[in-house]
Amino acid sequence: METVLVVDDEPSILALAADILAAEGYTVLQTGDPSRAIRLVKEQTVHLLLSDVVMPLLRGTELANRVQAENASTKVLLMSGYSVAEVTASGRPFIAKPFTPIQLRDKVRQVLDAPSAFARPGGAQSPFSRPPAPRTS
Repeated sequence: METVLVVDDEPSILALAADILAAEGYTVLQTGDPSRAIRLVKEQTVHLLLSDVVMPLLRGTELANRVQAENASTKVLLMSGYSVAEVTASGRPFIAKPFTPIQLRDKVRQVLDAPSAFARPGGAQSPFSRPPAPRTS
């Protein structure tokens, strides 16, 4: 089964997300410390980083950049209770807090099942590619 690394500076959200994902059969790593998250990614394979965006030590978008610099195949799902423009600008998948267990389960599965941005040419499209613009007459 896949490994999900959950990073949030709020212990109750961290525990909730970890419990939901563990109940779904994922191997769950959790921390409130972005530096520890980076160390964990260096030590083992992480299939998905689920990170809060607004944290005091390091923004979730920056953590995502650092994690993917360590392992480009690690997928990212950002979460926040705030409307954060940098999430939209990053093009990364997002889930708003508060979320239900079903919403988190479904979004995690969707992100994990999405084709990799590093798929070979001729394969599935990148999740970051845009569909062609509609033709106008």
